Amino acid sequence: MQRRELLAAGLAALPALAPLPARAQTPLRIVTTDQPGGGMDALLRPLADRLGQSLGRPVLVENRAGAQGRIGGQVVATSPPDGNTLLVTVQAGVVINPQAYPSWPYNPLTDLVPVTDMGRGSLLLLTGPAMPANDFAGLAKWLQAQPKGSVSYGTYSPGTISHFGGELLAKALGVDMVAVHYKASGDQVRDLAGGQVALGWGPAAGSVGQLIKSGRLKAMAYLGPNRLPAFPGVPTIRELGHPSVEMDGWIGVFAPRGTPADAVTTLQQEIGRAIAAPQMRDLYLNVGFTPGGAAPGEFAQLVKSDWQRFGETIRMMNYRPE
Repeated sequence: MQRRELLAAGLAALPALAPLPARAQTPLRIVTTDQPGGGMDALLRPLADRLGQSLGRPVLVENRAGAQGRIGGQVVATSPPDGNTLLVTVQAGVVINPQAYPSWPYNPLTDLVPVTDMGRGSLLLLTGPAMPANDFAGLAKWLQAQPKGSVSYGTYSPGTISHFGGELLAKALGVDMVAVHYKASGDQVRDLAGGQVALGWGPAAGSVGQLIKSGRLKAMAYLGPNRLPAFPGVPTIRELGHPSVEMDGWIGVFAPRGTPADAVTTLQQEIGRAIAAPQMRDLYLNVGFTPGGAAPGEFAQLVKSDWQRFGETIRMMNYRPE
């Protein structure tokens, strides 16, 4: 059994914690950097409903999208540290964008307290059906045979795993590729299937998974640490000999600096228990996410490690957002 499955089973078996009396009637405010109806928002709202039931207090979701996660993050970083406010955001909003943008208004490492991760997941390296290669080894040879700068790859947007993954892959293979940044992931997938870009990225779930199964996309590798149950025949990038390209994205939960440790612990345990419930677990797995629930200390170490790694990548790329 995988470590995360053991964690989920253990969390599900924990007895219910009594809600903190001093906060029982005060709403828990969860600020998310996603827009209403977005992918992260869709995972958060059923979690918020469960938290309201287990904590015995109202839970309100507040969407503060925009500015690469800066708006929502600053709202929480400057909120009172009373255990009544949380931030839910993606990896890029905590460890990538604050290092890439010179005037970020707060320091995520010192102004936010890691509570737990909602889940982790990564992307598949994809090509269109016209690609002559049918596996990663063939793809690498094909890329290395192309004229410098003649191959383009699609990304979801600058500064994301799809962008950094492409740059790290190019470095690992000793090739030069041109990034094409899309505003919508569906546009990238459409152009990839149509051959307008040679390489691209996508999750295993949803339309991407269907296109792979129908033969309209080819999956060459997975950037995460473990093979995907939905595509067990697709090797990880580490298995293929390129551990430097491995990337595992996450959705994280944070509190303002100074939030009491007992509040952080209670919230982490209740979030972990909610995510471990069968319905929630299925919801996350169906969109290609491994359910989270890590202890605050474990998640804090992940945040620090990713901060260092992505900082090095930003400097290696000389990445400066436009």
